[in-house]
Amino acid sequence: MEALVSPYWVANNLSAGNIVILDATLKKTANKTGDMTGLVIPGAVWFDLETTFSEPESDLPHTFPSVLSIPSLLAGIGITPDSTVVVYDQQGIYSAPRVWWMLKVMGIDNCHILDGGLPAWRAAGFEVSENYAVPDVKSVCKFNIKPEQIVDRFAVLDNISAPRFTLVDARPAARFSGQQAEPRAGLRRGHVPHSVNIPFSEVLDDGRYKTRDVLADMFARHELSHKDELVFSCGSGVTACIVLFAAHLAGFESLRVYDGSWAEWGQDESLPLKSESAEL
Repeated sequence: MEALVSPYWVANNLSAGNIVILDATLKKTANKTGDMTGLVIPGAVWFDLETTFSEPESDLPHTFPSVLSIPSLLAGIGITPDSTVVVYDQQGIYSAPRVWWMLKVMGIDNCHILDGGLPAWRAAGFEVSENYAVPDVKSVCKFNIKPEQIVDRFAVLDNISAPRFTLVDARPAARFSGQQAEPRAGLRRGHVPHSVNIPFSEVLDDGRYKTRDVLADMFARHELSHKDELVFSCGSGVTACIVLFAAHLAGFESLRVYDGSWAEWGQDESLPLKSESAEL
């Protein structure tokens, strides 16, 4: 089954009652941009990426939760290892890929993204609801969790002198180059040495993913091939997953995330960076 699905596929399976639908909207981001509609796909459960599914002990945003907490967190929103899950967000494509990747790491194999999110659902003429569904809480199960899919700063640092993977940075080009300041206070300008910049906006077209052929050509232009191992980063690990999912669509298989991303690297003066900023 394809990882990227249409509103029609979701509607057909929604009526059959055999999928869990997760609204992955980052409420804080949606409110800032004015994109929050207050409407959801009928039967959708909210996946709280900002708090519930972020590690409370971390001082970094959107940190992957501890492995020990995952079984109870997933049971609380009605997910078992055998669940079929569809993730969407209210902006189109923004935070849904982060949740798709998290669920894959958590051991949910049958997971999909609704291309175009809620805007595409509404454009197709399907009904919406004003309220989230109450989760069908499940018994706590054992999940085949894959923490090795998460990369830390030590691995990224080692990779600079002994390359084993390519770090792909999904931030806008001006932030990657250091010509534009970071939106989070206290972060340096620039990027990890030897990393590649593919801004997340470049893999999307009007809130939907570009075609597989277009995405494949894009990665090829950056001299990336399917044999390469790719690690993705951004500001806080959210938009990194937009480009990670694009690589998945383009046929890449070895895909991981530097979870700390620039929120971690940019604040640590001991870590090297490259910048075109006149201030550095």
